[in-house]
Amino acid sequence: MFSPIFNYNNNILNNISGIEFSGGIITQASLIPELDSTLKKKAYIQSVHASTAIDGNILTLDDVSKLLNGSDDDDDKGKNEVRDYGYVLKNLDKYHDNGRVTEDLLLDMHREITKNVSVDTLHGGKYRDVGINVKDMDTNRVRFIPPSNIHVPRLMDDLISWINNSNEISPILVAGIVHYEFLRIHPFMGGNGKTARALTTLILYIRGYDTKGYLTLDECYNNDINAYLNALKTADDTFDLTHWLEYFTESFLLSVTKVKTEVLRLLTISPLPNELDKQLILKDNQIKIINYIQEFGQITNKETKMILEISSQASHNNLKKLQKMKIITRKGSGRSTFYVLNRVNEKLRKQLIK
Repeated sequence: MFSPIFNYNNNILNNISGIEFSGGIITQASLIPELDSTLKKKAYIQSVHASTAIDGNILTLDDVSKLLNGSDDDDDKGKNEVRDYGYVLKNLDKYHDNGRVTEDLLLDMHREITKNVSVDTLHGGKYRDVGINVKDMDTNRVRFIPPSNIHVPRLMDDLISWINNSNEISPILVAGIVHYEFLRIHPFMGGNGKTARALTTLILYIRGYDTKGYLTLDECYNNDINAYLNALKTADDTFDLTHWLEYFTESFLLSVTKVKTEVLRLLTISPLPNELDKQLILKDNQIKIINYIQEFGQITNKETKMILEISSQASHNNLKKLQKMKIITRKGSGRSTFYVLNRVNEKLRKQLIK
């Protein structure tokens, strides 16, 4: 039975806490449909570009954008690879059964990802039946040797069973663990990297951690592919996933923080005044307050007045507004009053540390 080895260290817990905080802000924000659609489309294009680029696709982000928008109908391997991966990300609901991952649907996912890539077409949706070596793309040296093909069906059965019975672990860690273990098994002749990243996205999606479809986690890997591969290699060498999960959660935190910043920026420039009552509209000062609490854990009226350089009444009004939005909660009374993240985020954080 699959049982991952890792430690809950401070780096991992702090990263998860930060992800929960930023994710909570994004979830509570309500962008107008036009802006919501723009962020989803941007994340979709960036994710497809990044994941295919990691595996050596040379198309630029602009090329990928044109392809996915249907303005380029050329037929070649690189463009077909992008279209196939884009199809899977756009149709994630096809690849789970009421929130459960199944072998049949996972094989369907791989079949779609490799559908029009000639080298993989014959093997699409089928576990490999031979042994393979995974080589470095630059040096062509063997990077690691996956398990024998004889063990692949059993290892995949164990992994899928673990995914569907991992409710006691943070979905963030589940996604990271599955990402690594899938690549370690390397169950297919080709397309393993893209399938691993698509499966990671699927897990976050069905567990409600895809931040409304705004997340571009693959972009972090592509920005520094060596760091990505080195983090995976530490688990290969030690059989301990701790360092990999530090890397994975840190990448997740960078991505979700970037999304949070963009969402908050868009909320301050909403073009539809008649929608104001339906949205979470934040001013620059309120964003500064949120960032301060994220860094130091709490804030007082005095600290608010100091960092914003405003009157006591004005700082009080900003804090009161954030309370009404249910972003922060007031604690204490009189001169001992301070403000923290709302109870929902605190509860999630305690569950992670438990």
